Amino acid sequence: MRRFFVLVAFAVSLVHASAGIPALPSSQSTTLGKPTEKQTGFVSARNGTLYTDDGKPYTFATFNSPHLLSCSEFEAEDTMRTLRGFARPVSRTYVQSVASINVSPQDANIQGWDSITGDWVYNEAAYVQFDKLLDMASKYDVKLVHPIINQDYGDESSNWAGNWADLIRLRYNLSSYEDTKSIDWWTDLTMIDSYKLIVKHLLNRVNTVNGRRYGDDPTFLAFETGNEMNDGGAAPPPGSWTVTAAKYIKSLAPEIMVLDGSLSRNASTEASWAIEALQAPEVDLHSYHYYRDNPPAYDYRRVNTDAAYVRSFGKTYIVGEVQILTLLPDRNQATDAICIPTQHGFYANASEFSDFFQRQRESKTAGSMVWSIRPHADNGGFLTHGEGDGIFSYHAPGWSPAPEPDFDPLEKSVIHLTREASYTLLDEPVPMFPIPVSPVLSVTQVNGTPGFTWQGGAWAEHYELWSLTKDSGKWSLRETRLYDDVDAGALFIPLNTTGKGAFVLRGVSVDGIPGPFSNIETV
Repeated sequence: MRRFFVLVAFAVSLVHASAGIPALPSSQSTTLGKPTEKQTGFVSARNGTLYTDDGKPYTFATFNSPHLLSCSEFEAEDTMRTLRGFARPVSRTYVQSVASINVSPQDANIQGWDSITGDWVYNEAAYVQFDKLLDMASKYDVKLVHPIINQDYGDESSNWAGNWADLIRLRYNLSSYEDTKSIDWWTDLTMIDSYKLIVKHLLNRVNTVNGRRYGDDPTFLAFETGNEMNDGGAAPPPGSWTVTAAKYIKSLAPEIMVLDGSLSRNASTEASWAIEALQAPEVDLHSYHYYRDNPPAYDYRRVNTDAAYVRSFGKTYIVGEVQILTLLPDRNQATDAICIPTQHGFYANASEFSDFFQRQRESKTAGSMVWSIRPHADNGGFLTHGEGDGIFSYHAPGWSPAPEPDFDPLEKSVIHLTREASYTLLDEPVPMFPIPVSPVLSVTQVNGTPGFTWQGGAWAEHYELWSLTKDSGKWSLRETRLYDDVDAGALFIPLNTTGKGAFVLRGVSVDGIPGPFSNIETV
């Protein structure tokens, strides 16, 4: 593993506790703490643009955070701090999960159907976790887009979170996935009413942490009717279904925007959204997901045409997910399913992201979210995630070259370009990079070898390790560049303990500004 350090602990004579430990060197305060100003209120769409309730423009460029409903509290807070590094901190969660082939009932939001109560069986523990996330997001003034359920992607191999086919199976007590195909999700009145029950449970829920009803919580930027919903693979959901869903959501959350969750996978802009949905006042936002240059249905360069078309209906356009995958030029588009990237990662070079953000500005697209970002891990290092085909999650502030196989080689460029765009889209000056929060240092052992690990501080590019030495009686800088850009649980810095000492760690920003120190650990 690169950047491997062996730290020698010098024999020390610590100052007696009653006299106190010498003061640490000066550090800057983090710029990623909870905001002191009032939380931003509801965001609304007017004339194709997003505004806060006090008239502040809310155009955004940021990242999806699909882990948020299933990660630890530390990992959720690290995500909030990471998002605070963008001009308008917005992110998109993943869906409410459904008990299914890859999701056990104990892990699912929706565990089954209760024929006695005539309602779904909801996992209270999962919703309490959602409560904590919302309370934390509100304290960091982060806005969330929440897609309510997942699309059926056509087979069980891609059913990672449970989807509407599982809802059909549970509701009708069917034995197999194939059996669900006899029920039309879009028109079956029982399933439409059953979808409404999920919405009702969600929006009427009162947060157990802060007492807010979900449907009244401005932490939500928007409720999305579903994730990548489409009818048969190349058409949006019927307009009647989307409008019915939007009207019901609005009836319970009138001040929160509704996002049309359609993803038609259709190369035709005009065929990508149902006319009824575009005309419905209850639907505030429309979006698309861009993932590659070919086939044309996913080409990010269509954003100009897509945005103009949506705006022609007086609606507001955002990009719910974006990544740019360049395929090998000698492959036949007809065999797109087996095309592979030209290199590890989603895209050929970072300039394509620059082009995308320029197009976002030109097209007056109100927001975009790159897929996807992951935070520091509870047990040191970072959470990582691979989608296949060389697709990996990003981590702030990004490192190049890729430190690990599942860190993207252009991660640094993508993070930096997205952060820059988040400000320039608003015609705001791009500030210096955030000063990281203090890490949490721990002494541990691996195979009998003592050493250090730590929970990282958001936006730390590297870390300094300081020790209290015998000779000087003051803190001395022992290591100037330690890194935590490794997989979760793999962060370990061995220590040759020739004596007892005191150690402390601090993160350093991309601009070289050190943040606050960690806790002090003695060895």
